[in-house]
Amino acid sequence: MSWRLGIATGVCIDRPIASVLPAIRTAGATGIEVDTPARHFDPEQRDAVTDLARAIGEASLEAVSIHAPFGGALDLAHPDPHHRRAALSAAMASADAIARLGGWIVVAHPSDLPRHAHDVQARLDDAVHSLTALADHCARQGTTLVVESPLPHLIGGAPTEFAFVIHDLPASVGVCLDTGHAALGRHWHALVEVAGTRLRHVHASDNHGHHDDHLPPGLGTIDWSEIASSLRAAHFDGWIMLELSCPAIDPIDTYLREAYVRAIDRLAL
Repeated sequence: MSWRLGIATGVCIDRPIASVLPAIRTAGATGIEVDTPARHFDPEQRDAVTDLARAIGEASLEAVSIHAPFGGALDLAHPDPHHRRAALSAAMASADAIARLGGWIVVAHPSDLPRHAHDVQARLDDAVHSLTALADHCARQGTTLVVESPLPHLIGGAPTEFAFVIHDLPASVGVCLDTGHAALGRHWHALVEVAGTRLRHVHASDNHGHHDDHLPPGLGTIDWSEIASSLRAAHFDGWIMLELSCPAIDPIDTYLREAYVRAIDRLAL
């Protein structure tokens, strides 16, 4: 089974995206996932997309995927329809941007709303409606929507809820499993089963079982041999993107290089 390992640019979301690309390439990665916090990269700004395309080429990298904006009012399942529409518009702009950058995967969260504070079924229904519209837009752009498994305390984070979200989505829609999210809920195997043949993309990070720490693989408590064996059993053949927290060191080259090598070792790539 052949997997490819990349790095998400949001390793340092407080820095302009172009400033982290050289360190990602120096680490050994050739593929990136483009993250979209406004202070990092705004996919709705055409000039920003043009500039990023140039920077990616100069760094000899490949834009594989983009993570649609999320959080706060930008929630595809928000109870306020105005916020849902804004979230959908931002996600569609991300699909347009990755198409211009030569990539093909659009990662979206079904919701980031806490389960205890909302009508769960109503929010799941709204998530499905929004994701269906986003999937249609992606198809028109020649890109593929993949739905990310949320943190366990968020709507959609339980395997049964995630199964409901993806069940009636178009067949073209894939799943992105997040190792950190799944580990916190102890849901990895259940989510692999729910994803089934839709599994197209993986976000990889480690943690100590209490918080979404975004540590390099091997620095937390996740059993990476178990992750690797289950991905092989599922016949996964997509990209694994490292989602790391920004270290308190500068430059970040050594940190990323060590994280990349550690991930290759833990996943037996």
